[in-house]
Amino acid sequence: MARKLPRLERVLDAPALASVAYGEVASSIYFALGIIALHALGFTPAILGVVGALFLIVALSYAEGTAAIHETGGAATFVRVAFNDLAGFLTGWVLFLDYLIVIALSALFFPHYFGLALGIHSIARHPGDAIAGSVLITLIAAARLLRRTRLYSFGIAVPLLDLVTQLLLVVLGFGLLFSGSALTRGLSLGVTPSWHQLVFALPLAMLAYTGLETVANLAEEARQPGRDLPRSLFSGIGAVVVIYVLIALVGLSAFPQAHGTTALGVEWLRAPIMGIVAALQLHLPHWFGDILRVYVGLTGALVLLAAATTSISGFGRLAYSLGEHGQLPRAFGRLHRRTLVSPASVIAAATISIGLLLSTAFLTRPVTFLASLFSFGVLLAFTAAQLAVVKLRVSQPDLRRPFRVPLGIR
Repeated sequence: MARKLPRLERVLDAPALASVAYGEVASSIYFALGIIALHALGFTPAILGVVGALFLIVALSYAEGTAAIHETGGAATFVRVAFNDLAGFLTGWVLFLDYLIVIALSALFFPHYFGLALGIHSIARHPGDAIAGSVLITLIAAARLLRRTRLYSFGIAVPLLDLVTQLLLVVLGFGLLFSGSALTRGLSLGVTPSWHQLVFALPLAMLAYTGLETVANLAEEARQPGRDLPRSLFSGIGAVVVIYVLIALVGLSAFPQAHGTTALGVEWLRAPIMGIVAALQLHLPHWFGDILRVYVGLTGALVLLAAATTSISGFGRLAYSLGEHGQLPRAFGRLHRRTLVSPASVIAAATISIGLLLSTAFLTRPVTFLASLFSFGVLLAFTAAQLAVVKLRVSQPDLRRPFRVPLGIR
């Protein structure tokens, strides 16, 4: 009798998917807020709100695509089914780049939150952060090769902890730091910040909304993808957009622009949420401020650890999809029986992301470079996904679509 090959299992329900969606997208604020504030200054909350609205529109297309095509692979699968294998292959490579950048950024920012929380300052500055980040990626890959991650419990507990932490910062921030005059101090649209800075900040803000592809890649693991995936996407992403705008209002109140820049994007570039905590400590009892610093720092480190882990798994699911359809070597399309991931994909993701982290660590502005590269890739991927959904409407009008984007134009 032939051995049954291991496959992904349909075990995720709507609450689990919503938690994963929130956790995947909300993790980005820990490394995106500083770089966006550096360019958008006091307009950061508005930029995050505008790009968040655009992100929700993109999520509608992803919801229709994943509900209609119950396969892992995200935009690469949409494009392959709608157009051809070559287009799907090229889209997949763009998505690989974005996964690798999220892994690298999460690992680079992890030691800053962890080090500031526990007072280990050697890993919270260059080059200690790059070395610690590389070690972290290696450990995640080793753990992923040895055992299957508990996505279904780990992926729910961490987002809930993250949500509580972010709500706590919003409440304390509005009570102790918020200032409308600080937000508008010295701002002049088109001058400070300049039009160039604002235009540059718009695509950079896509960095704050990573994780959509990771959630779409769970199509083969959702119990009822046609119903559960759309609900989870909208509830998770909608909450993230609101929280992001509120946190940005608090952050820019604590660090208003001065002389064309903000400390949130300079001094606190690699730990912007810890910058907000430092501002809160000035208004809190010493003992409570220390507890808050340790709590938020360790929570941020845990969230970034989870983001790097799920991005490696997302890389593996995408590689599995391409490998199954002959667009990558067959080794990437074989799941290990115990871990349900291709060992080749884990090794490839870890090796390339470490190379990316170390090779950019010595640039003048490594975070800006990685963020710009991510924005370029994600815009290409999102555009391809939108076009694929439109093409499927035309080429396969009878395809069963449990969810359809509303207000369509015939």
